[in-house]
Amino acid sequence: MTSPSRDPLAGLNPAQRRAAEEVRGPVCILAGAGTGKTRTITHRIAQQISSGVARADQVLAVTFTDKAAAELRGRLHGLGVPPVRAATFHAAAWAQLRHFWPRVGEGAPLPEVISSKVRLLVPAARRLRVEARDLAAEIEWAKARLVAPQAYPEAAADRDGPLPPERMAEVYADYEARKADAGAIDFDDMLLRTADLLARDAETAATVRARYRYLTVDEYQDVNPAQHALLRAWLGDSDELCVVGDDDQTIYSFTGASSDYLIGFPREFPAATRVTLTENYRSTPEILELANRVLWTKPAGTRKHLTSAAPLCSPPPPAPRFVGHADADAEVDAVVAGCRALVAAGTPPGEIAVLYRVNAQSERFELALRDAGLPYSVRGDEGFFARAEVRQALRLLAADRERGPYADPADLLAGADAPPPPPDRRVERVLRDGLRHPRSEPEGGVARERWRNIEELITAAARQLQASPATTFDEIVEDFLARAAQGADAPGPQGTITLTTYHRAKGLEFDAVFLVACEEGLLPLSHAKTDEEVEEERRLLYVGVTRARRHLTLSWARERPSRSGRPQKRRPSRLLYNLGEGAPKPAEKGSDKAGVGAGARTSAVDELDGEAMALAHELRRWRAARARSDEVPAFVVFSDRTLAALALLAIDDPPTTLDDLLAVHGFGATKVKRYGDELLAVLGAQGARR
Repeated sequence: MTSPSRDPLAGLNPAQRRAAEEVRGPVCILAGAGTGKTRTITHRIAQQISSGVARADQVLAVTFTDKAAAELRGRLHGLGVPPVRAATFHAAAWAQLRHFWPRVGEGAPLPEVISSKVRLLVPAARRLRVEARDLAAEIEWAKARLVAPQAYPEAAADRDGPLPPERMAEVYADYEARKADAGAIDFDDMLLRTADLLARDAETAATVRARYRYLTVDEYQDVNPAQHALLRAWLGDSDELCVVGDDDQTIYSFTGASSDYLIGFPREFPAATRVTLTENYRSTPEILELANRVLWTKPAGTRKHLTSAAPLCSPPPPAPRFVGHADADAEVDAVVAGCRALVAAGTPPGEIAVLYRVNAQSERFELALRDAGLPYSVRGDEGFFARAEVRQALRLLAADRERGPYADPADLLAGADAPPPPPDRRVERVLRDGLRHPRSEPEGGVARERWRNIEELITAAARQLQASPATTFDEIVEDFLARAAQGADAPGPQGTITLTTYHRAKGLEFDAVFLVACEEGLLPLSHAKTDEEVEEERRLLYVGVTRARRHLTLSWARERPSRSGRPQKRRPSRLLYNLGEGAPKPAEKGSDKAGVGAGARTSAVDELDGEAMALAHELRRWRAARARSDEVPAFVVFSDRTLAALALLAIDDPPTTLDDLLAVHGFGATKVKRYGDELLAVLGAQGARR
């Protein structure tokens, strides 16, 4: 047997070493940001092989991206480990399906894999006037959750989908039929078909389980039900499984991912060993203290407290900064000045990042950094003016410019001598008419993203006119076209300043990070309505904070221009409240007004009367006791609005099951699981007294 050429336990800290020494499963590693999770699992695999527990060809390491799989293989090679199979869920499943197809395919040809669902969905998308990519994303969510077309309406009753649930179910069923007629499968089917094959074919299952006896899964907080079903099919009755993840970085629930499998691992495998990694090798103690405070809403017993093992810096970097700016322009100017100062002090541009919540926010920073002569790149695409919908908008504006003078149809009714509309109004009219661009946000993530980018273009035109009232329509269009023609900066030897969203920043790290536009409506997004959705936005902030090694700035604007160019008042994000020196504080004290319900003038409970008010106050007493037990503010348990809704329901139609509670505003699966039994007991006791 070939063994690793290096001591697999050398150089590990005590917690990492303990995890690596647990060479038999089940093992659950809770790894905080920057605590060396990849190092830990690769050393554990090396120790499995070195100790003789496993052969290299018996190990399957599963992750979520080809890049992460390649990194696992590279690190294992660096430890002198013989080749180990490291792959994504999809790659491993497809390899197995291809291998066994000649025996189980009953003479049918191997299905063709369609690279994208969009082609089959374009006819429905055009007919229904929605984005085909939004339909594809919704089908992916359903298949990740093991939801068939006929079950979709019930499963998606409360979802913010691109279509009403019944209509979406019809589109989903039609897509599945078209795919079957073409003899094809999609990427989701790779998982579903492989899990089904292992469930119904004992011989195939035995062969796979004999080959891969020891499984390791990275980023386990991002596993969805379809992936979990495949994982259990791979395992069979075995528990030789090691998982690693961070529930505090669960930010992809919109895809169907769930941290429940990571958090509930000890329930699924009662004999599991659990190891928690909290020694962070990336960030300064001050940044980590801020990161710890971001997650203050979690119950005390579930919090990971990160500590710094990063080398000391000389001179020591400044503490994280909270900065409120008069307006959006002042914020952009300050960020650019901060980037310039960092570069002048020796920080390479490639070690600086500006993070924002949605892609449309990149435009202003792209322009300002280019004007300042600072190299930048937009992670995930070529930049604002390279996005498909923006390019389409520029083509419309250029064509309209060629037509010459323009008058708004409404102005023509005023007479032949009516003046032409202002240039920004002309930009808006051309784009609304040419792109069928609505005034309010549409449903569906892709449609919203396109909408926001066009809105940003309209707002950019208004900003130009506000800054220089003599600017003409032709000059605005020429400026847009010139910026589009410039393209992205080529990275120099020191790299480029990274502009990206919080989601795309996960897994990255930088010496200096600017978290911008930390405002209500942007972080958390206005679409985050439920407690669970707001908590996911909080985890996004945590991801942003923990990208920084030495320098961290969190900023917001007190005014931001609307599409008309007029300033619109903004408030700093509730997620920043009381995070440290300089952080904003709630305008009013009190559990609901200071937190999720910030800004409310009266409590929903106080608006009740009679039995409903009495029951709501009893629920408040229960909430206060539970909040003290969990060491969290009361509003984190439930808002007054939720307690009022529950009290009203209990008077008319008392809930008796956990499923009944899901119908109440503010309840989700997580809160029902955490508090449901206690609440039913409280309601039952009050009902008996009545």
